[in-house]
Amino acid sequence: MSRKFQKRYLKPTEFDPKDHWMVGITWPVKGSKGNEYQVTLHDRGFACECVGFSFHGSCKHSKAVVAQVQGAMR
Repeated sequence: MSRKFQKRYLKPTEFDPKDHWMVGITWPVKGSKGNEYQVTLHDRGFACECVGFSFHGSCKHSKAVVAQVQGAMR
């Protein structure tokens, strides 16, 4: 499969998501235009269902959830 079409993940910097107890949890995030997106933690990192995430591999929704989760872990 082409790298362009592979599933992308945003890996957190402060913990390893592999086999983490939060894997499978989904956070709803309100977008700037009123849409609601789901950010889910997988074994390889966070993934958002928005178009920007699938194109870039990160988005403001996923970055906000990563910051929130890592901040709560400190």
